[in-house]
Amino acid sequence: MKITSIEPQKKRPGRLNIYADGEFLIGVASETLIRFALRRGDDITPSTVAALAREEELLGARAAALRLLGVRPRSVREIRDALREKEFADDIAAETIASLGASGLLDDAAFARAYCRNVLALRPSGGMLLKKKLLLLGVDRETAEGAIADVLGGVDQVAVAARAAGKFLSRKRRSAGSDPRLRQQVAAFLMRRGYAWDVVEEALRRAMKGENAGREPL
Repeated sequence: MKITSIEPQKKRPGRLNIYADGEFLIGVASETLIRFALRRGDDITPSTVAALAREEELLGARAAALRLLGVRPRSVREIRDALREKEFADDIAAETIASLGASGLLDDAAFARAYCRNVLALRPSGGMLLKKKLLLLGVDRETAEGAIADVLGGVDQVAVAARAAGKFLSRKRRSAGSDPRLRQQVAAFLMRRGYAWDVVEEALRRAMKGENAGREPL
């Protein structure tokens, strides 16, 4: 086959239609045409057409992934799952992910650290909850644990948990007064926030001590 014409698409700027032997052959991005160095009059083989189609798939997958990353950071698994939902082949998804990783745009360790910081900026949370959320997002256990250690390494978790418990106590006092089950409620609250039991115990002791200053012990 011989390329007889290369024409711009009317409704999609930056894309071109390639015609061979007077018949439409394939539509490609201008960067794909440049990469393959194709011109009118060149011979074009079925293998080249297949390579052009694959390059177009890669460009589409990368564009889809970048749109997702433009909304918020994502884990590798999130991007892989999204590309599969858009019906990109597994090898296309894998190559796209590898390319994004090589350019630093997709990094589970960086994603996990950023995710932990974002969660903690919204509300106090313990390592157990952060780990659970990261695992659900597809971050592997070792990477999740490393990120949590990095982010929480300089944080006094007992002090943070105690402050959160103190606020919880204040709300409960205003709405329910003195409830004999208050200690259990605070403990359950801190456990839901993902704090380990040793942190919960000490935070609870500090919070209850401050709350009960001048009150009868619960």
